Amino acid sequence: MKPLSPSLRAVLTLAAFAGSALLVGPAQAQSAANGQTLYNQIIVTGQNSCAASACHGSSPSARRNRIQMGISAATTKAAVSSIGEMNFLSGHLTDAQYNDLAAYIASTAGGTASYLAVASAPLATLSTTNIAFGSVTVGNTSTPRTVTLTNGGTAALTINTIASNNGAFTLTHNCPATLAVSSSCTLSLTFTPAAATAYNSSATVSTNAASGTQTISLSGAGTAAATGLLSWSGAPTGLAFASTAVGSLSATQTLTLQNQGSAAASLSAVALGGTDAGDFATSGTCSAGTSLAANASCTVIVQFEPTATGSRSATLQVTASNAGNPASIALSGTATAASTTSSGTGSSTTGASTTSSVNSNEGGGGCSLARPGAGFDPVLPVLAALAAAVLWWRRREGRTY
Repeated sequence: MKPLSPSLRAVLTLAAFAGSALLVGPAQAQSAANGQTLYNQIIVTGQNSCAASACHGSSPSARRNRIQMGISAATTKAAVSSIGEMNFLSGHLTDAQYNDLAAYIASTAGGTASYLAVASAPLATLSTTNIAFGSVTVGNTSTPRTVTLTNGGTAALTINTIASNNGAFTLTHNCPATLAVSSSCTLSLTFTPAAATAYNSSATVSTNAASGTQTISLSGAGTAAATGLLSWSGAPTGLAFASTAVGSLSATQTLTLQNQGSAAASLSAVALGGTDAGDFATSGTCSAGTSLAANASCTVIVQFEPTATGSRSATLQVTASNAGNPASIALSGTATAASTTSSGTGSSTTGASTTSSVNSNEGGGGCSLARPGAGFDPVLPVLAALAAAVLWWRRREGRTY
C-alpha cells in the first residue's frame, strides 16, 4: 500500500479523543449509530477527539482533512497500527467497531463503505464502570444506582457471575444465564454503611466475552447519624435541701435540661433512684415521652418531703433515645422530727398523754368543784344547807307541803 500522506494521517486520527479512561461503546457490526458514538466518544486520556476543530470537525459531512477516506474499515485499522499519531488506539477498537465507524462516515460523507470480516462473538459492555454513592448516614440505605449490561456482539453472551465484593454494597440483577445478541439486563446497587468511614470496593461481571471479567468501581462514605446531646444548664452535679421536718415540704429547686445536639431527643424516663428515693418528688416540663428538639430545653422541679429523720439521699437520672444522656444529679437533705405541740381552749397535749384542765366538766350529771379523782364533792353540803333554809322559810310563813 502506498504510504499515507500527512493529510490522510490527520483523516485517520478518528479515535484521538480527550478523556479520562478507556470507554468503548457497544459494537454492533455495520451500525452507523454506534459509529457516530465512537466518532465523538472519549477513549484514551490526553488525545484530541475526532470531532475537534483541529481534526475532522463535528461531522464527517464537512469532509475536513479527507475524512471520507474513513469509509474503508481496513484503511482505518491499518492506519492505527502503522501511523504514530494513531498508535494509542491499538487494542482499543474491535473489527466490528472499525466497521461501525466506516458505516457512519459513509452515511454522512457519502460513498460506499467497505467492511472487515467479523467473526461471531459476544461483546459485553457496561453502561458505567464507576459508581460513587457519596455520603450516607450510618445504618441507612442509599438510593439504588443501576448499571446496564449489554451484549453488543454477534453471538450469545454467557454470564458466569455477577457479585459485589463488599457487604456494604448490595447488588441485585435480572440478568439471565445467557444474554442474547443486542439484549440488555440491569444491575442494581445500593450502599448501606455500618460505620462512619470511607468505603472503596468493586463489583465484578464475569462473562465468556473476550473482555473476560469486568469491574465496576464502588465508593461511598458513612456519616454519623444526627443525635441529641442532653446536658444540665450550668452543669450541676447535685442539689442540697435545707433541713425539713418529717412530713413537711421543702422549697422547690429547678433544673434546666438542654438539648445541645443536632437532632431531637425523645425522653424515655425522668427517674428517682437511690436509698431514699421516696423522700423526693419531681415535676416540671421534662417527662417521659417529651420530644426535645435540637437547641430546646425543659425543666425538672425537685422537692424534698422526708418520711424519716436524719440524712436522706437519692439520685435523679434522665434518659432518652437517640441522644447522649446527661449526668445524674445527686439529691440530699436532712430531716428533723415533726412538731408535736398544739394549743386549745380545753386541754394541753404533749406527746400521747392528755391532762384535763382544772375547769373541765367531768361527768354527765352537772357541775363539780371537786378535784378530779377526789372522793368528797363540796357541792353536796352546800345544796343540802340551801334546801334546809328554804324549808325553814316556808314553815315560818305558815305554809305546809
